[in-house]
Amino acid sequence: PAEQTPLIAARAVALLHEAGIPPEAPQLLPGDGPTIGRPLLSDPRIAGICFTGSTETAKLIDRQMAGALAADAPLIAETGGLNAMIVDSSALPEQVVRDIVQSAFQSAGQRCSALRMLYLQDDVADGILEMLRGAMDALRLGDPWDLSTDVGPVIDREAQADLLAYCDRMAAEGRLVHRLDAPETGLFVPPALFLVSGIEALEREVFGPILHVATYRADNIDAVIEAINARGYGLTFGLHTRIDDRVQHVVDRIEAGNIYVNRNQIGAIVGSQPFGGEGLSGTGPKAGGPFYVRRFARPVPNGAIEGGSDRRHVEASLLSRADLQAALDSVSTGPRAAGSGIAQRTRTVAEQLGVALEPDLDRLVEARRSGIELPGPTGESNRLWLYPRGVILCVGDDPDQVLKNALSALYLGNAVVALVPDADRVGAVQGMVDEAGLAARFLHSRVEAGDVAAVSGVAGVFAQYEGDALALLRQALAAGDGPILQPVVPGDAPIRLMLERHVCVDTTAAGGNASLMTAAEA
Repeated sequence: PAEQTPLIAARAVALLHEAGIPPEAPQLLPGDGPTIGRPLLSDPRIAGICFTGSTETAKLIDRQMAGALAADAPLIAETGGLNAMIVDSSALPEQVVRDIVQSAFQSAGQRCSALRMLYLQDDVADGILEMLRGAMDALRLGDPWDLSTDVGPVIDREAQADLLAYCDRMAAEGRLVHRLDAPETGLFVPPALFLVSGIEALEREVFGPILHVATYRADNIDAVIEAINARGYGLTFGLHTRIDDRVQHVVDRIEAGNIYVNRNQIGAIVGSQPFGGEGLSGTGPKAGGPFYVRRFARPVPNGAIEGGSDRRHVEASLLSRADLQAALDSVSTGPRAAGSGIAQRTRTVAEQLGVALEPDLDRLVEARRSGIELPGPTGESNRLWLYPRGVILCVGDDPDQVLKNALSALYLGNAVVALVPDADRVGAVQGMVDEAGLAARFLHSRVEAGDVAAVSGVAGVFAQYEGDALALLRQALAAGDGPILQPVVPGDAPIRLMLERHVCVDTTAAGGNASLMTAAEA
């Protein structure tokens, strides 16, 4: 646990013991990062790491793991976000204000899922801001043990000083919209509201009861979505609207792991709202979801060839960084296979090539088409959706395995650049996928690990390597900037080629509870 929170962690472990988990299974090691974390990260007996915290710390952990642990040791990271909410003119103001206050100020804003950036349609912004100021004035700051307290203190004095300094700087720039008073004693940061141009003005995640607000025109909503996506974070997102078409329009475009419609965007529940982000906000899979536990299992060895030992791979020409970038760009901007026929077209190519695809892929394709319905309370819809990651780079020493990996990625809707160490097959395969309309480039080439990390547009690396070759690739990816990117290896669950996004909708917010009325009629 964080060094500031050892007591609650100790209580949690004690409850595990009381429930019958053997005492030697969970080991609690309270302490700070340099004292406890660094030695653990350097111990090769560690088989994997699950981390919740800042994006910056997760990147440091990733790099240290790459240099000390097995190359296939998983890092499951759930990190921060610049979580946004969009409110249009059709939304119910009372509900909007309630959910804003809960999302931004509950737990003193110290939730990774907390609302940081609020977009209000300019037609209704003044009225909602007036209501929001009034709702903020009604908040009570005090001892969290007191049931009448709405906002407690922040975690420590360092966090308090940093947050207060940030608020003072924003106020000095003339951005203050509203700010409460704080108790004279205690580690309190008063809830504050600041006006900004948009999410691009946020330099970093401000982890406290601080909310930024911007306005937008109704015809400019797509630009708002693009700005949110451009920041690279993707943890939680909120939308308030009573227009069904707008819900679908925004959900289809926003890049966030958890999307909440007409409700607050905090407090995900295991089994109902699997939690976790994408991009700079985490690695997946989503905690509390159907694919989570599998990530803690070790892939079964498949007898892959050691890196650098295959003659065909050695004879393949080295692909330059510029040519690799051109190949990635060609599949990301070129025609993409779409619709329900993509899996069948890929299967046809696989059958022509004699490649047997894994049956698990069909389950993921079905989940991509219709989603996975999850349980929840009456009046709330919870559905988990799967999306292709984007462009997958497939590399390795065994041409049969590289080809199978590439077709698996295509089957799930991704674009692919595959470096196949078999000159005789590349041309034929390229012709088949072109005829099928699949977004793929097959090249008889090899690539330096450092170039893989240096190019842009790689959403995943499917690597059929072992030993030193896999370790070099792992280290190169960890050294790069941007989101954490770990190689997918044969034996990994195919879900690692997909993104999980959960959509939670308060179905009562549009003026009626359809599911409840249907039940009453029955």
